[in-house]
Amino acid sequence: MESEKSFDALLLGLSPDHRILIQTHDFPDFDAIASAYGLFCLFETYGLPATIVYGEEIQGFSLGETIRTLKIPVQRIKDLTPVKGDQVILVDSCPGNKNVTLIPAYRDIRDQYGSCSTLIYEYYAGSSFQPSKTVATVLLMGIMMDTNYLTRGVGPADLAAFTGLYFKADWVSGNYLLNNSLSVTNVPIFQEGLEHMRVYKGFAFTFISKETDSDTIAVMADDYLRFHEVAFSVVAGLNQGEIKVSVRSEDPGLAASKVVRRALYGIGFGGGHYHMGGGTVHLTNFHGPDDLYERFRSAIDHYIHEGT
Repeated sequence: MESEKSFDALLLGLSPDHRILIQTHDFPDFDAIASAYGLFCLFETYGLPATIVYGEEIQGFSLGETIRTLKIPVQRIKDLTPVKGDQVILVDSCPGNKNVTLIPAYRDIRDQYGSCSTLIYEYYAGSSFQPSKTVATVLLMGIMMDTNYLTRGVGPADLAAFTGLYFKADWVSGNYLLNNSLSVTNVPIFQEGLEHMRVYKGFAFTFISKETDSDTIAVMADDYLRFHEVAFSVVAGLNQGEIKVSVRSEDPGLAASKVVRRALYGIGFGGGHYHMGGGTVHLTNFHGPDDLYERFRSAIDHYIHEGT
């Protein structure tokens, strides 16, 4: 699907007489917020006011600080009153996953892209407008976070978007916000994770019993791939009455999205991309860290066997 045709099709399908909702997945990350904000600003240049919405909550200090610092307007879906004729556009979302409070929406899915922010950059390229410095900064942050600083799932479109955005963005501010995602209060969480880490066939697993947030869990899952014995990492932890799971893969034979869906089948839900994914397990379905570990080990064995 070419960006010019796709963006034109999107514009032609929208009516200025009805509200436009730009919806992320329920627990949006940097790429989701960046994509939504980029599209929000692009619509404004066409005289199409929109609202950015999400289903559950913004998690993690770094993302929350970015939203506050750059004054990105976001609202929870439950705080909106449904209006007949609402026009909904999903960004950085997989409609089949349960981490999306799904309502009928416009979709433009490009599996070969490492970041949804890349797609939004191409929408700008297909229009007559250039992204502002703030939009360029946010989109660049989205690309960097979802591709782990251009080391994961990168395609030609992501590299072109990075090049096109870098000199338009305020990368000093963006880098500061990205690199200040943790606090010294996280030290006991990291310590517990390392003390209880299990490694099996290149798969590292740990469970955090202390209350934590999805951002910290994701950082830990990324960091565990630094061990040369580890190519697939899973970090799970307690977060506001649920078990949050973050998954990362550098194994060409193990897709994070497939493994997490299989592992959590029947007790929760999950999804994501080839190199990164996540999921949620309700406490009523959680049978302890050992059970969760065995579920992931079994799922990994299944796909290893399938690949051979």
